[in-house]
Amino acid sequence: MISALQNGVSPIVANVACIIFAFIYVAGFYLFRNENNAKLSRNHPVVIRNRIKAVAFASIVAPVLVWFIIPFHYFNYSIFQILGLSLPNSVPELLALKGPVLLTAILFLGPLVQLYFERSLPLQSNFDFERDVKDVFFSLLGQRNYVVAPVTEEFVFRACMIAVLYHAGLSTTYLVFISPMYFGLAHLHHAWENYYQWGANIKALKLVVLSSSFQFCYTTIFGWYVSFVFLRLGSIWPPILCHSFCNVMGFPDISDIQLQAPMKRAVIMCSFVLGIILFCWFLYPFTDPANVGGSLYWTASA
Repeated sequence: MISALQNGVSPIVANVACIIFAFIYVAGFYLFRNENNAKLSRNHPVVIRNRIKAVAFASIVAPVLVWFIIPFHYFNYSIFQILGLSLPNSVPELLALKGPVLLTAILFLGPLVQLYFERSLPLQSNFDFERDVKDVFFSLLGQRNYVVAPVTEEFVFRACMIAVLYHAGLSTTYLVFISPMYFGLAHLHHAWENYYQWGANIKALKLVVLSSSFQFCYTTIFGWYVSFVFLRLGSIWPPILCHSFCNVMGFPDISDIQLQAPMKRAVIMCSFVLGIILFCWFLYPFTDPANVGGSLYWTASA
């Protein structure tokens, strides 16, 4: 790891910059609304459009701040490389970027097997392209959940934040396990909205505390994973694809497993465990920096 003094970025400045990134990303949600849509649901088309504008604005401001903070004259690489925006130089490197996506699918082996038994996977009888693909992915809600959110969140909270923290000389452990907390904290703004939508009473407060705590834990753990992937491969594209895949799958719902026959139920439960084991087994091989010709982050920091 290059020292913070040599980089010209102090840890304090880097962490303050991360706070600013998170603030800009979330504050835009409220700056782009007015009295007419202040009480609308976050899934209302007007709110979705305004929030897309907000995160697009944050995705422009954040890299500009990165460019001002990091003294690029010290290095032989561009801002596109440091933000992981560079495209692979060869077909093998391009194919190597699929590794984390496959790894994520392995982690979801249990839910995928469950969908298989429910005949709900693509090309199965209960899968309908019009309903499950066209009406979902090409809707405004689908565009937000599976395109805009993964792209902008990973770009701001992964690429931009890790770039400034790395150049402040902070350790790989810090980048993997601490930096995602900004991502988790940024999601807590939903608590304020949910509190009023759920009645603004004691019951609503209890529900908000539980849901927000769960969301913070889930988003932080996910952040550990994609931060690791970003550092290992030096590319923002795999984290974006993994994020989108996780949004498609959602948090595993095991309530319907009991509706399956005993043998199928056993297979599904075993698949949940096997998925976690295989994920851990293939974590390093599927994110090997050598597969993409090396990573400027992992080579220097590992």
